[in-house]
Amino acid sequence: MFERRDVWVLGSEADPWDPILRWYARAINVLKGRPRTNPTSWDYLAAIHGTSIPRSQWPQGATWHECQHDSWFFLPWHRIYLHYFERIVRQTIKDLSGPDDWALPYWDYSDTQRPDVRKLPPAFRAQQMPSGDPNPLFVSERIQNINGGGKLDATDVETGAAMAETSFAGPADPIAGFGGGVTGWNHSGGPRGSLENVPHGSVHVGVGGVGGWMSSFNTAALDPIFWLHHANIDRLWEAWLGQHNPDRRNPTRARWRDMSFKVGQGPQAVTLTVREVLDTTQPPLNYTYSDVSVPTLAPGAVLAARSEVASVFAGEGSVPENEELVPEMVGASEDRVPLAAEPTEVEVAVEPPSGPALREGAEGAQPRKIYLKVENVRGQELVAPKYFVYVNLPPGADPAEHEGRRAGQVSMFGVPEASESDEEHSGSGSTFSFDITGVVQRLQEAGDWDPRRLRVTFAPARVDAERAGDVSAGRVSLYYA
Repeated sequence: MFERRDVWVLGSEADPWDPILRWYARAINVLKGRPRTNPTSWDYLAAIHGTSIPRSQWPQGATWHECQHDSWFFLPWHRIYLHYFERIVRQTIKDLSGPDDWALPYWDYSDTQRPDVRKLPPAFRAQQMPSGDPNPLFVSERIQNINGGGKLDATDVETGAAMAETSFAGPADPIAGFGGGVTGWNHSGGPRGSLENVPHGSVHVGVGGVGGWMSSFNTAALDPIFWLHHANIDRLWEAWLGQHNPDRRNPTRARWRDMSFKVGQGPQAVTLTVREVLDTTQPPLNYTYSDVSVPTLAPGAVLAARSEVASVFAGEGSVPENEELVPEMVGASEDRVPLAAEPTEVEVAVEPPSGPALREGAEGAQPRKIYLKVENVRGQELVAPKYFVYVNLPPGADPAEHEGRRAGQVSMFGVPEASESDEEHSGSGSTFSFDITGVVQRLQEAGDWDPRRLRVTFAPARVDAERAGDVSAGRVSLYYA
């Protein structure tokens, strides 16, 4: 059994070079020396996730540009991908006379008891190895502050919204759930799951910034920290399942469990179904994590988490067991909303429910759940790595002073790719949904909730002033359930 360990336990600022990281760096050096056409080369492995190389120039039989995003296959596909990568690195280390039990570390950036873990692990910031040779773990295509020891923003690493989800895949639009909306093979553009949005997407752009390797499907896996980031996302999947709640379980539908993915080429290739990788402790995976506890929320993230309103809105009692919520759209905007360098707003007229949300014998009753949906976020030139979404901000208010009105975040990771149309993709952009039940409850208590009108504000984070940007959101809609 292999053990994936916390990279910040392996190394420190004073002594960053644990043997696990030294061997990782040495193996990467070997992989980078192999030609791109070699399925075990660094460039080939990265291209499996994404590449801008035209298909006409791909090696024959290459399984490139296959990453699953905005889909309920996001988590299992990346688990198979990491397994393939880890096997190749382990074999390379063995060929270098290293240990035969090497396992990929994970970067646990969400531990609020250790704020320094929001820094890039020090071995990835050093430009030289202890030997004086160039460090393969360092790349300059990151935010300069991150390479210089700066921390990811606390909002980049929030796990509260994801861990509060009680279903893996949303049972109905607009609920995307923990793992993503129900799709077929999907590279981008579907409903994004909570974990994929934050911390997955926000950490990608928190490291890469606007234009860095980690910020694009086509280059993300060229950064050695990519693999530790995704090992942590995989670990958070295990943490979500381990919350001892019967609702937090993997999908049972055959269309999910029987989906098969091939990763790699030649004798090293792996072809696995989703059901074959659901238990990490069994073959073919055979690994555990040193810690799968649920991260503690930072004080500023508590208000944004949905777990504080686990009971039914307005205290009506819990949703009856096995009763499936059927959301009903009660309002939607009409025009696209620019996502710019300054906060932008859109107003939504709201009508009383007339369908599924109007429960029998419950005229005038509060909805059990309220969802905000942001559709078709598109754009190629990004202004900011993410946007915070607020509900009913006071006119002229500083959004940062009203965290209780924050519905969630729109991470820009994947938006340019989801905006490109080709023979396989519509270019319709990315879609986000947020459970705002708790936000609305607080607004009602403050006397600032108008059931006939909703005002939504998109506030950018870390604006890149040098870029004009062309990003916008499509329809913004409200759902009752």
